[in-house]
Formats: sequence, structure tokens, C-alpha cells
Amino acid sequence: MINRFFGKFTCLILSFILFTSAVAFGQRITKDGEASSFADNKGTNVKKVSFNPIKRNPFLSKEEVIKIEQMRKAELRRLAEEEAERKRRAEEERKRLLQQKILEEEIKRYPARAIMNKIRVDGIMGREAIVNGEVVGIGAKVLGAKIVSITDDSVWFTYKGQRFERKLPLL
Repeated sequence: MINRFFGKFTCLILSFILFTSAVAFGQRITKDGEASSFADNKGTNVKKVSFNPIKRNPFLSKEEVIKIEQMRKAELRRLAEEEAERKRRAEEERKRLLQQKILEEEIKRYPARAIMNKIRVDGIMGREAIVNGEVVGIGAKVLGAKIVSITDDSVWFTYKGQRFERKLPLL
């Protein structure tokens, strides 16, 4: 701990000495660390001196700087992953809404599709059928669909002017 303190303190003192010596010899230190020469009181130009300041916090050790940089990169990766996940979810939601819209348009064009998969033929007994667990005959309504005919292996329905068939499942 003491060695690190003295190392940082020494670095700070050296930076201060370099800065003050540059100013004493007629140097002006710019923000990027470059020293530009200017004329002193006697009118003579002073030689240009280069000064490269430490780009890191002088109170942090090299290991601490590396650790902070690693943490910064990890945070940037995490943010990039979150952004990618947000975009993926937005794309999934857009696709789901598009599929829902297509289904709604299809139901408008073919309204029987809305109830077609809800109707199940469980059995057929001559002129009567077991549909969704109920015994029904020709002319009966199931979920709003009217039974128009019963054959040996299927039942024909009409719903909103459209006709569809539900077959008896094979065992």
C-alpha cells in the first residue's frame, strides 16, 4: 500500500517538475501535451519540448486501470447483447402481429375457418352423429354451424354461407 502511494506520489511530483520547468524555460503546455515555444522577455525563441502527460488517473495502479478497462468492455458487451435481444423480441412481436393480421383477414374471407377446428365428430349412427359429445341430427346447430348432411364417414356443415366437412377420425 505504501509503495503504491509513493509510486503515485512520485509520478505526480515528476509531472509537476516537468510542467514547471517547461514554463520556466518559456514553454506553453497545450491540452494535448505538446509544448510550443514562444519568445521570452529578451525576444529569443526557446526550443520546442514535447510533453506526454499520463493518459490514466495517476492515483490508480496499472492493474486497476486494466481491471477498469475490462469492466468497461464487459459493460459494453452486455449493453450490445441487451440491444440485440430487444431487437430480436421486437422482430418476433412484429412477425406475430403480422401472422395474426393474416389470420384475421383469412377469417374475414373464410369465416368457417374460425369454428371449423373447434368442431369434432366423435361418431356417426345412421342419420345422427355425435358432435362435440352431443347426439345431433340434420338441421341441428353446433357452435353456430348448421348440419346439412351426414354420410357414412363425415358430417357436412354450413356457417355464414360457407360449407365445410368434418370427417370421422380413423381409429
